Amino acid sequence: MATNPMQRKTRNSVLLGIFIGLLIGAVIIVILFLQLKQLKDEKLANEQATKTAYVLKSDVKSGTKISMDMLQKQSVLQSVIPTDFIVIDDITDNTIAKIDLTKGTVLSKSTITESNEKQTNDLREQQYNMVILPQNLNIDNYIDIRLRLPNGQDYIVVSKKRIKKATADTIWVNMYEEETLAMSNAIVEAYIVTGSVLYATTYVEPGNQANATPTYRPSNEVIALINADANITNEARSKLGSVYAGAIGERRQEIQNKVNEYSEQAKENIESQTQQEITNAKEARQEYFDSLNANLGM
Repeated sequence: MATNPMQRKTRNSVLLGIFIGLLIGAVIIVILFLQLKQLKDEKLANEQATKTAYVLKSDVKSGTKISMDMLQKQSVLQSVIPTDFIVIDDITDNTIAKIDLTKGTVLSKSTITESNEKQTNDLREQQYNMVILPQNLNIDNYIDIRLRLPNGQDYIVVSKKRIKKATADTIWVNMYEEETLAMSNAIVEAYIVTGSVLYATTYVEPGNQANATPTYRPSNEVIALINADANITNEARSKLGSVYAGAIGERRQEIQNKVNEYSEQAKENIESQTQQEITNAKEARQEYFDSLNANLGM
C-alpha cells in the first residue's frame, strides 16, 4: 500500500522529534549525574579533610587544671572538629576544665575556662588536718571550708580551694595570706567553742560554678593584721574591705558572743586541740615517709 508523502513526512518529523527529545534528555541526565558526582566528591573530600587539634590523653574532671602534658596533637576530621578548637596560646597556667571531659575529646574554648587563682607572691601551700572532710573527696576537687557553731550559725571561711593532695584526715591547698589569717582565726575559735566544726563542702561542677563569697569575718585583731601585712596586696585589702562590711561585718558580733561564752575554758580547749593537731601532723608525716620507703623498697 502506497504511503502518502505527507504522512511519511509527518511520521519522520515525529520520530525525529522523539529522537531529539531523547537525546536532550540523555544530555540533561548526564549533566545532572556529573554535577551530583562532583558534589558527592566535594563532600567526601571535605569529610576526609583533617586539621591538627589538641585532644585529651585521659578523662578529666570539671575544675581540673589543664596542662600541655595532658594533651596530644592529633589529626581530626574537619567535619567533626569544633569551630572554636584551641591553639597552644589558649592554654595558660590557670586553665581548667569547664565540664567533665573524656579521653580523646578535642579541646575547644567552650570546654575550658580560667581559674580565679592568681600566682601572687603571697600564695602558699598550706596543710590542714583539723577540717572534717567529705568521704569521697579526691585530688583536684574544689571545696569551701566552713565553720559551724553549736547554735547552728554556719559561715564560709575560705571558698573554692583546689585539693592538691589529700589523705584520710589531711588536705593540702593553696592559700593567699589573707585567707591563711582568716583560716587561722577560724581554727582558734573552733577550738575555743566546744561543739564547733570546721568542715569542707565540695563543688559539684567547679568549672561552671563561681566562687562562693566568704561569710566568716575574722576578729578585729586579725583584720588589723591583714590591713598592716605587707604581703597582702592593695587589691586584696580593698576586696576584703567590701566583703567584711555591712551584714558580714555585723556577723562578727554573733561569733564573738559565742566565743565569749567559752572564755573561761578557752585556753584549755586551745591547748588540747592544738596538741591533737600536732599529733595528727606527726602521724601524717610518718605515714608519708613510710609510703616513700615502701616505694623505694627499703
